[in-house]
Amino acid sequence: MASYATPAELRTQIDKSGTTGAGSDTALQVILDAATAAINLKCNRPYGFTALATGTAQVYSGSGGAVQWIDECVSISLVEVKDSPTDSTYTAWVAGDWIAFRGDPVDPDFNNLPYDAIMIDPTGDYSIFTGGKFSGLGGFSHDMELTRGVPTIRVTAKWGYAVTAPAIVKEVCIIQAARWYKKGESAHADMLASGELGTLQYKGDLDSNLAGLLKQARLIKPAIGRR
Repeated sequence: MASYATPAELRTQIDKSGTTGAGSDTALQVILDAATAAINLKCNRPYGFTALATGTAQVYSGSGGAVQWIDECVSISLVEVKDSPTDSTYTAWVAGDWIAFRGDPVDPDFNNLPYDAIMIDPTGDYSIFTGGKFSGLGGFSHDMELTRGVPTIRVTAKWGYAVTAPAIVKEVCIIQAARWYKKGESAHADMLASGELGTLQYKGDLDSNLAGLLKQARLIKPAIGRR
C-alpha cells in the first residue's frame, strides 16, 4: 500500500534537502509509511483510502433480501450470485439487475462515492440476493443443527474509499510524519529501535489534534463490524 505523501512533499515541512542519513528518501519513506498505517488504523480502514487500480473479486454471504452490503468501492464491474447456497458456481447478473449506492437504502445516494451496497433493480430479472445462511448437521453424533453463513455473492470492484486520498488525509500524513521526524532529531522519544530489522519503528498513535481533523471530516469509520 502506497503512503499518502512522498518524501519530496515531506521535505517541504521539515526543510531538508539531503539525500543521505536521516534525511534520505529511504528514511523519510519509513516515517511516511508509519504515518499512513496510523491513519488507516485510526479511521478503521485496513485497506486505506486509495482504491485499487484494478478490480478484484470479493465474496459475501448473501442477505436474502433486496439489499446487499459490501465493502467501500469506487466502481463495480461484475456482480455474480449463486442460485442456492449449495451451488458451486455463480451466475453473472447484467448491469440492469442491480444498482450500486451508498448510505440508507430507504433514501439511497446513487451519485457519490464510495459505494457500500448494491440493491435489486426493480426492472431486472431477480427479486433478492440469494441468502447465505446454510444449516447442516454437526456435533459428535451429528444430531445438532448448525447454521452458518456461506458465500453466495461475488462482487468484482475497485475496492477503497476514493480514486485518490482526500486532501486532508494527505496533509495529516505529512504533518504527523514531520512531527515524528523532528522528535527523532531530538531524542527519538516516540520511537522504538528494532535490532532485528536494523531500523527505527514509529509508534502508531496519531497526535490527538490530527485525529480530531479526521473525525471532523467524518473520515473515521465506526468500528461496528461488517453489516
